[in-house]
Amino acid sequence: MAAATLLVVLASASAIVQARKGQWWTAAAHFLPSLGVAALLGGLEWSRTSLFWLAGMFVVAGLGAEVVAYWRSRRSARERVGQ
Repeated sequence: MAAATLLVVLASASAIVQARKGQWWTAAAHFLPSLGVAALLGGLEWSRTSLFWLAGMFVVAGLGAEVVAYWRSRRSARERVGQ
């Protein structure tokens, strides 16, 4: 339980820093997977329920946000090189 709480606190702090920079996809990529993993660690007894699948979807959505953030950063880097 303490590990899950620490994970959420650290991810929240990182997401806040990224959001203040205006990097919303990166903030979501930091917060959503950690929230899902913390829920999965905290609720191992409720596997095969809808909450388990919701936590899994948080992880998947966070990884998707990470892909979008990476793609956007690569695209902006290519545009800067092309100028």
